[in-house]
Amino acid sequence: MKGFMIAGVSSGIGKTTVSMGLMSLFDNVSPFKVGPDYIDPGFHQFVTGNKSYNLDLFMMGEDGVKYSFYKHAKDISIVEGVMGLYDGIDHSLDNNSSAHISRLLNLPVILIVDGGGKSTSIAAQVLGYKMFDKRVNLAGVIINRVSEKMYEHYKEAIEKFTDVKCLGYVPEDKTLNLSSRHLGLLQADEIGDLKEKIHHLKSVLEKTIDKEEISKISEIADVKSIKYPFEHLKDKYKGYKIGIARDNAFSFYYNDNLELLEYLGFIIVPFSPIKDKKIPEVDMLYFGGGYPEIYSEQLSKNKSLINSIIKFYKNNGIIFGECGGFMFLTDGIKQLDGSYSQMCQIINCNIEMRNRLDISRFGYISIEKNGNIIGRGHEFHYSKIENVYKDTREYNAEKPNGKKWTCIFSNKNLKAGYPHLHFFKSIEFLKELLETMEDKK
Repeated sequence: MKGFMIAGVSSGIGKTTVSMGLMSLFDNVSPFKVGPDYIDPGFHQFVTGNKSYNLDLFMMGEDGVKYSFYKHAKDISIVEGVMGLYDGIDHSLDNNSSAHISRLLNLPVILIVDGGGKSTSIAAQVLGYKMFDKRVNLAGVIINRVSEKMYEHYKEAIEKFTDVKCLGYVPEDKTLNLSSRHLGLLQADEIGDLKEKIHHLKSVLEKTIDKEEISKISEIADVKSIKYPFEHLKDKYKGYKIGIARDNAFSFYYNDNLELLEYLGFIIVPFSPIKDKKIPEVDMLYFGGGYPEIYSEQLSKNKSLINSIIKFYKNNGIIFGECGGFMFLTDGIKQLDGSYSQMCQIINCNIEMRNRLDISRFGYISIEKNGNIIGRGHEFHYSKIENVYKDTREYNAEKPNGKKWTCIFSNKNLKAGYPHLHFFKSIEFLKELLETMEDKK
């Protein structure tokens, strides 16, 4: 089988642009993203036509990462890294970084470096990344934002001093830039000319990237089969229906989570809280993350949909909300300009938007209940809870550094909060959520 990882020397180095470009050059690509990000996988799917899967050791564990990678591998797997190659949850080498994932999966790494403001020093930079952990297979370099003439200059230095092959370059081209939102990218379907941008990017890289050499270095060991961690739960909820909120306001879902729900036997019924007049006939509602604050006016005006959610809740229908989904289930959202949009009024608190990331509640967390860890997740939000809520608060978030806070608000049939959960390491939480469903039938 074939596969490789695109990693960077830092964030903002152009990993997503280069990854999208390389994905466009190959056929039948299986795309992956290291870490908890939802935005990049949407671009991967737009380019390849195939679902993109997250690879996150903290939230999935080694077995989960291996299963997802080998299960979904196609003709060639292209993994987009996160942050800098060695950046993870701490300063160890086994820190859930891109490098850590590359070692676990035996993936060759193509390092993205920036060509500006240096000369021979670029070789020292590449050599440092190569020598920092010799277990990492640093198989090649692509230089971003550089002219053809300067690329040849850098290539000479890198290959002379590092024994790492240069695989091409990406010229400086502002037409390839994607607008940003909340320190991330706009969603793929929000960029009207994305198809044209990808076509242009592909036409550029066909001239500047050594596709044949990349194909050669991407040969990796084949794994015939890998055990699914949840085989014992197959069809446990066969015949049950789960409504998944899917539109521009709610689009953040891990594909492995949705496939696990289907493996458990659920029939997935998508619906739009923006457009639909009522929820579908289901046993459970799942509101994922997204940008409800951007679409708060449309959501608030859809009273018939909100009323159907309230009725479902009062009839003991099971509801799960993550981040944006949680915000939608509260009393309302207060915008930066002071305007206010009423939401579902199921969770008794208001959400206040902020103009900066809530760094106090940012990053990886373990979900704790009664002293036991029952889940793993991640928080990333530009809002805060404005007033004290009255719901049961039995779940705590605990960061790797030991900091804790209440994170999920629950009663018998509803659980919702800021954390985004990956079910591979949150199966006990998922069981708790679903156990009341079993009681109903």
